[in-house]
Amino acid sequence: MEKFIDKIVSELLQNSKDFEKTILILPGNRPKLFFRRAFQKQQENILLPRFLSIDEFVQSVSGLQPISQIQLWFQAYDSYQKVVEKPDEFESFLKWIPTLQKDFDDINASLVNAEELFDYLVSAERIKKWGQDELEVGSNQLMSKHLYFWKMARDLFFKLNEDLLEKGLAYRGLMYKKAVEKLPEYLEGNENQFVFAGLNALSNAERKILFELNKYGNTKLYWDSDRYYMEDVNQESGLFLRQYKESLDEWNWEFDDFSQPKKIQVTGIGKRVGQAKYLHRILEEIPEDEWTDTAVVLAEEGLLPAVLSSIPEKISKANITMGFPLNKSTMAYFFRSVFELQMNREKLGNGTSYYFKNVLDILGNTIFREETSVSTEFALRIRRENYIFSSPKFLLENLKESIFQALFQIPENTIAFVGQLQDWVDEQMRESKLKINELDKEYLYRFSLLFAQLKEELGEFSHIKDFKTLYVLYNRLLQNETISFVGEPLEGLQIVGLLETRLLDFKNVIILSVNDGILPPGRVENSFIPYDIRRETGLNTFTENDAVFAYHFYRLLQRAEKIELIYNTEPDSMGSGEKSRFITQIDIESGHSVQHKIAAPEFLAPVKQDLIIPKTEKVMEALNSWAEKRISPSSLNTYLRNPVQFYQQYVLGLDQFEEAEETVGARVLGNIVHKSLEEFYKPLLNKILIPSDIKPLLEKLETVVEECFKAEYKSGEYKKGKNYLIYKIVYSFVENVLKNDLKMAENSEFVIHSLEQNVKVDFRLANGREVKIGGIIDRIDSVNGRKRIIDYKTGFVDEKALNINSEKLGKVFTENKFSLPLQLLLYAEMFFRNAENQFVQFGIYPLKYPKKGVISLKIDKEFEFDNEILNWIDQPLSGLIEEILNPEIPFTPVREIVESD
Repeated sequence: MEKFIDKIVSELLQNSKDFEKTILILPGNRPKLFFRRAFQKQQENILLPRFLSIDEFVQSVSGLQPISQIQLWFQAYDSYQKVVEKPDEFESFLKWIPTLQKDFDDINASLVNAEELFDYLVSAERIKKWGQDELEVGSNQLMSKHLYFWKMARDLFFKLNEDLLEKGLAYRGLMYKKAVEKLPEYLEGNENQFVFAGLNALSNAERKILFELNKYGNTKLYWDSDRYYMEDVNQESGLFLRQYKESLDEWNWEFDDFSQPKKIQVTGIGKRVGQAKYLHRILEEIPEDEWTDTAVVLAEEGLLPAVLSSIPEKISKANITMGFPLNKSTMAYFFRSVFELQMNREKLGNGTSYYFKNVLDILGNTIFREETSVSTEFALRIRRENYIFSSPKFLLENLKESIFQALFQIPENTIAFVGQLQDWVDEQMRESKLKINELDKEYLYRFSLLFAQLKEELGEFSHIKDFKTLYVLYNRLLQNETISFVGEPLEGLQIVGLLETRLLDFKNVIILSVNDGILPPGRVENSFIPYDIRRETGLNTFTENDAVFAYHFYRLLQRAEKIELIYNTEPDSMGSGEKSRFITQIDIESGHSVQHKIAAPEFLAPVKQDLIIPKTEKVMEALNSWAEKRISPSSLNTYLRNPVQFYQQYVLGLDQFEEAEETVGARVLGNIVHKSLEEFYKPLLNKILIPSDIKPLLEKLETVVEECFKAEYKSGEYKKGKNYLIYKIVYSFVENVLKNDLKMAENSEFVIHSLEQNVKVDFRLANGREVKIGGIIDRIDSVNGRKRIIDYKTGFVDEKALNINSEKLGKVFTENKFSLPLQLLLYAEMFFRNAENQFVQFGIYPLKYPKKGVISLKIDKEFEFDNEILNWIDQPLSGLIEEILNPEIPFTPVREIVESD
C-alpha cells in the first residue's frame, strides 16, 4: 500500500524536476525528514524544495516574530496595568491569564469580530439579570464581577495586541490574523509555487490563507482523506475535510485504504504498568524487518517511562518522537524543594532561617550523590538535635565540603536566586565526580536553559518581589517544558504521540491508553468563554476538538495492516476505565472483524511461607550477650508482642530511625517529665519530706521544666504552636505530681528513696544458667513506712490489667496483653534479689489522671507483697527467658503458646 508521502513525492516529480521555487508546507517539522528520504529514494541528485511548517510559513507572511511564553505573560501584565485602575498582583494574574490568552488566541485565529464577541459576552451577562428587582450594574456582586471581567478582557485584548505589534511580536493567533491581512502584499511579485500537504482542522485564518493561495493559481493542496469517513456524514473524523471538499473545485486525494483487510485486536488490561508489560509481548512477536514500520503510539505521555522499560532487548534501535514532560522528572521534585526552601524562609522563618523539612529534602535527595558523607551526617544531626529552623550561617559552616552549600545562601532578591540556581546547575554539569546517569544529565541541562531564560526575562520585569510569586511563574513555565530524546527517525521502532503521526504511515500500529477521556479528551473546557457563545460565534468547542483527534486516529489506521488497540480497564486519576468510543465505532461501523480480549498480568506467586528466622550461631552469640548484659522488662514485652521485632532490635541492633520532631513526641514528652522530677527530688532523697521541702519546688517549676525541655528537645522550638501546648501538658504533669506529693507530706511520713535507679541483678534459670535482669525503676518511695515501687506512665492505663488472679499469673509471661503487670513483676524480681524481706507495693502512676494517684498491682486482690512473690514469678519468667535462648525455637511473627496442665 503506497504511503501518502511517497505518493505526493511521485506526483511532484512527475510534474516538475526543478524545485528551486517550490515551498512544501507541512503540519509540523517531523515529516520534513521523511519527505527528504522519499525524494532521495525516487530521484537522486535533485534540488529539493524548501520545507516549512505551517507556523513557519505564516510567520514569514506576517513579518512578525513569535513571542515566548514568559515574555507574553510579562507583556500581558504590562498591558493589563494600563487598562485597569487596581490591577491584581502578578501571582494572582498568572492564575487566570494563560486561559484568557488561549481565548485571545482562538479569537484571532478564528477571525472572529472581537468587538462584537466581547459586547455579546457583556450583554449575555446582563440578560441573565432579567427578572431581578434591580438591573443596574453593581446590584448583584457576582454579576458585577462577571461584567467587570469581560470589560477588562476586551480592553486587555486590544491593548495587548497593540503593544505587541508595536514591537513586531505576536502570539500564534495574532500572527495568523496578521498573515491573513498581509497575504495580498506577500503575493505581490511572488513567483513561488506552494504545496500544502496533509493539513486538517484548519482555523479560519489558515483556511483563508490556503484558499486565497489556491485562487492565486500557483498552489497545490494535497489532503489525506479516505472514503470511509468522507462519505459518512455522521463520521466525525471527516468533519473538516468534507467542508473543505465542498469549497474546492479540485480534491487531491480521497483514498479507499481503510476498507482494505486489517487485523484489529482490542485488549483491555489494568493500569499503566499492565499495558507496558503487554506491549513487551506484542513487540516480541514483530519480525526485525518490520520494526521501522511499527509505531507505538502513546495517547497519554505519562506512559513513556513504563514503555521504555518494556522494550525487548532484541530491538536495538528505537526512536522516541515525543517530549517527556520535564515537570514529571524526579529532578523537578528536587528543584521544587529548593524553591520551597526560600518560600518557607519567607513564610515560616521570618526571612532569616530555613525550615528543616526543606533542608532534609535537599540533603537527602536521591539524584545528586556526594562522595563524602558530610551532608548525610549533618542531616542526622538535624534530626537528633531537632533543628527545626536553621540559620544560613549554621548551615554553611556545617556544609563546607558539600555540593549543596551554595543552595543555603540567602539571595538578595528573586533574580539573584535564579542566578545562583543557574550557577549551581552549571557547576554540577562541570563536576566530573558527580555521580548521575546520562538521562539526569540531560534533565540538568534543560533546567540550566530554563533558569537562564527565567533570569534573562526577570531582569526586564520588576513585578516579582517574593519567592512564592517566582515559584508560580517557574511552575507555569515548567509545565510547558519537555525533554526531547535523540534517535534516528528513519530507523527502528517508532515511539510517538498521536500528533506526531501526522502524514506518516505504518504497517503495524499499537496504540496505548485508548480510553474514554483520553482519546478523545472529551469535554475539557480550557476557556472562559461559555460553550454556547463559542458555538454561536464560530469558535471551536470540545466537539471540534474531538473531531481533530478522531481524524488523527482513523488516518493513522487507514493504511495499517495490523492494529493493536490497548486500553486501561482500571478506573484511576487518568480515566474512567472505559474503553474509547472510537473502539466501539470501529467494532460496529467499520465492517472489519475486531477481536476483543481482556488480558490479566501473569503472577507467579510463590508458595506462601511463614517467616521463620532460625537461631544460627551468630544469632545465639547476640542472644547470649543480651542475656549476660541485661534482660529488661521492655525487651521481654517486645518479644511477647512480636518475636521478629525482638530479633530486629536486640539481635540485629536495628534502632528506630531518628527523625527531627517538629512536634514533641510521646517519647520525648515522657523523658522530659522523668528528668524534671529527678531534678526536683535529687537533693531530697532519703529524707522525710515536709511541706516546706516541696513548696519551693513549685516555685521553681517553670525554670526546671524549661531547662529539661531544652536538654531533651535540643534545638527544637517549644514556645509556640503545638509544642507550647505540649510544654503546658508537661508542666501540668510535673505540677500534679508535686501537688500530690505535697498532700502526702502534709498527712503522712513520706520519703523518696530513689529516682531513675538503674538496677541489675543475677537470676538463675531453671536449667541452672545465670543471666542478668535489669532495668530503670522510675521511683521508690515509702509512705508511713510502707515502700512503693512506682513506674510513671504518660499515656492511658487500664486498671483492669493490673488486677490478676494468681491461677492465671503464668499468662503474664506468655501473652502480650499483660505488659504493665510484667514490668511490675520484674521490678519485684529486681527489688527482692537485693533487699531485705519486707512488704512492698508495686504500682503505676498515671500522670494523665493525677486524681487516681498510684494504681497498685493486685494479685488475688492483695496489693502488698514480700519476697514470697518470687515463688510465683521465678518459674514462668525462667520459662520465657529459656524459650528466647533456646536455639531450637526460631523467631516467628506470632508465638505458638502451649498451655500447660
